[in-house]
Amino acid sequence: MVNPGSSSQPPPVTAGSLSWKRCAGCGGKIADRFLLYAMDSYWHSRCLKCSCCQAQLGDIGTSCYTKSGMILCRNDYIRSAERSE
Repeated sequence: MVNPGSSSQPPPVTAGSLSWKRCAGCGGKIADRFLLYAMDSYWHSRCLKCSCCQAQLGDIGTSCYTKSGMILCRNDYIRSAERSE
């Protein structure tokens, strides 16, 4: 996942290190085959959701957007930008 405006890259993850990663959404351990990295945190794919429409971002694309501390899908990010103008 991509955080526009953020240059931070996720730390390297190896199969052995997955057992100690905690999901920023639910707080549970991430032992899934896939995990996502957004806003300097790891997420279960089911827990990374748009703050506005609750769409699971891992299911709808490879990018997510942030604004005012919220994680947004592309459509809600565009809508929020239009409201700001």
